[in-house]
Amino acid sequence: MLKNHRSGKKIGKSHTTVIDAAEKVIDFLVKLPDVSKVMAGRIASGIKNAPASMKIKKKTGCLLIKVRGSKSIQEISIFSKNLEKVQEQLEENFHQFFQKK
Repeated sequence: MLKNHRSGKKIGKSHTTVIDAAEKVIDFLVKLPDVSKVMAGRIASGIKNAPASMKIKKKTGCLLIKVRGSKSIQEISIFSKNLEKVQEQLEENFHQFFQKK
């Protein structure tokens, strides 16, 4: 697998490029049995330098996650029949996604 690209049964096919800050989040999500599909979305780059973070919004039929890296933001859509459980698992594991290397 190429660095910063993700593929597999649960990964949406149209966009596979992933920012550094989103790699651990996506790798975690595809391992969850309740997640049926992960779609990496648009990347906004060239933004002001800031610490990595993650925001979760509940949408109709999915969770929309905005992952912020030091100079870019990526949207990730998560599909599941149990969105509440997936959101809880993301929140419980937040610290592992953004540990300093």
